[in-house]
Amino acid sequence: MSVQGRSGGQVQEGSLQPSATEAVSGDYILRGGDVVDMMIYREPDLAIKSKIGKDGMVELPFLGGVKIGGLSVRSASSLIRDKYNADYIVNPQVYLTVVSFNQSKFTVIGQVSRPGTYQNTGGETMGLLDAIGMAGGFTKIADRGHVIIKRHEGNSIRTIKVNAKKLTDSGTDIIEIQPGDVINVGESWF
Repeated sequence: MSVQGRSGGQVQEGSLQPSATEAVSGDYILRGGDVVDMMIYREPDLAIKSKIGKDGMVELPFLGGVKIGGLSVRSASSLIRDKYNADYIVNPQVYLTVVSFNQSKFTVIGQVSRPGTYQNTGGETMGLLDAIGMAGGFTKIADRGHVIIKRHEGNSIRTIKVNAKKLTDSGTDIIEIQPGDVINVGESWF
């Protein structure tokens, strides 16, 4: 089943891929775990395929570690072009593409139609209601006012209590799902 993504592109149930517009315009934000392919026109020895580290760093020939995580594809290409232009190549034409996207998993349990682990790929932010929607939505006995998110922060686990009914009523989803989150939808007792 495919559904309409936030940016208008078709996405498969269980994952979010960047839209064609993001990919073509270079607006996709790179993050740790993405695999990039870099080519420089007329410099085949500098072509690489590399995975961006959790710290946002990627190893490039001659330059060593360059932090591109958190930058758009377009900005990362410009940064790499500037670094090579400074010391190695006159006016390099850098082509940077994302070969595969980091897959961030989160789990939805409790009173949803399809509890389980889901993937958010492609860097789009996902709100709590989107995540619950991926799990088939609330069951009839779900307590929408009692949703708990367990989130790893360093060596501790943070508990976030959310009233999803208020989020639904307001029409804004201000709770952003992070990789590794466990979302538990409570059960209504009356």
